[in-house]
Amino acid sequence: MNITRDSQIAYRYAKALFLAAAHTDRAALHEEYQRVLSVLGDPLIHQVFFHPRTSRERKAQLIGLMKLSDIMENFLLLVVEKGREALLPAIGHYFERQVLQDQGMAVAEVTSAISLSEGQLEELRQKLSGLTGKEVLLRTHVDPRIGGGLVIEVDGKVVDASLKSRLKRFERSLIS
Repeated sequence: MNITRDSQIAYRYAKALFLAAAHTDRAALHEEYQRVLSVLGDPLIHQVFFHPRTSRERKAQLIGLMKLSDIMENFLLLVVEKGREALLPAIGHYFERQVLQDQGMAVAEVTSAISLSEGQLEELRQKLSGLTGKEVLLRTHVDPRIGGGLVIEVDGKVVDASLKSRLKRFERSLIS
């Protein structure tokens, strides 16, 4: 399967979980989902749970051992039944976005060449909050390959103000 199709499938599963959780605390369910991903991220558990020869029954047993809420356990059992375990991280990503949107919040993924100071991060958070009309949570990443500037992704929009992209645009303008 290609990434686009997987993304669409993961989004549909996340939306189904979001809608199924209409009468529960979605934020608490999101925290529970993050704990599940953390458990499944353990190298030994990951090796067993995601191994192609691990039976659905064994995966269901592993899920049962996590002592989850009924809605989370049933959701994970459905994902396993449909053979979509590999999509669990992407489902978590989309589910988080929906929960935050429901709360009037957004996540901004910010990539910079160097670590930003607390003051710079707060100023950026306030500017993005003003632009989006939502409270913005910043997730920062340092990637020296961008050379300088920032790459910001928020609410499905990307602003690439990195030195690397500016140089590429300049190079294209010289060639044209």
